[in-house]
Amino acid sequence: MDRTSRPLDLVLDVGNSRTKLALFSGDGMVRYGIVPNGDGAGVHAFLKDDRPVAIALGSVAAPDAAHLQELGTIAPVVVLNGSSPAPIKNTYGTPWTLGADRLANVVAAVQRFPGRAVLAIDLGTCITYDVCEVDSTYAGGAISPGLVIRARAMHEYSARLPLVVPRPMPEPLGTSTGSSLEAGLHHGITGELKGFIQRYGTDRPDLAVLLTGGDAVRFSRALESGIFALPFLTLEGYHALLVHHRSLHGGSVAVPVAGSGPGPAG
Repeated sequence: MDRTSRPLDLVLDVGNSRTKLALFSGDGMVRYGIVPNGDGAGVHAFLKDDRPVAIALGSVAAPDAAHLQELGTIAPVVVLNGSSPAPIKNTYGTPWTLGADRLANVVAAVQRFPGRAVLAIDLGTCITYDVCEVDSTYAGGAISPGLVIRARAMHEYSARLPLVVPRPMPEPLGTSTGSSLEAGLHHGITGELKGFIQRYGTDRPDLAVLLTGGDAVRFSRALESGIFALPFLTLEGYHALLVHHRSLHGGSVAVPVAGSGPGPAG
């Protein structure tokens, strides 16, 4: 059977200003797109003639009520958060503050590498590090400023430092203020990544490391081989959470909203 003939799920990953969305059929992604946040017309245009049976929405902030209502006219909507039921054991101390994207990332990582400890690194506005043990227990992680935040901070909290966007692979030895900033930004984050990977890997042999987020490709090239850059990891995780939610309700989306709404992205 062609997978596009199977029931479809729509998954939305709502960021600070834009929404990444994808159609899934079975376990596979059918189509991917990006629309501005709250753009109902854009969602309809993305769907074309496709009609999903369920919608999963994860957000870094509280979802817009009007947008949720509009999505509900398409299909039942499951709003995911860090304390949503998951196919892994969640031992995070404050799950109500855990970002839905962090939970989704480790769920998708475990789904791709079952039976292995995983480290999911999301290189976006902030850099998040999330570890799931070999027995599928989410253990926690770390959060640090992302590339753009670091660049803006040095510019805004100094009198004369310019705002720079580092080239993909700047030289580590800057020969001007601009190239020195580039070197510090790029190689500083690269060093941080290597440090966390080594630290978490010390007690976890065969640790699978996955990068996602807007800067994943940039930094995967700067790291050693064996690091996986997966741009759709968060969307895959949201879909896995939707599938798990459905499995708890006899194969259907029994309730319109899962959990109490997303907490802070932390």
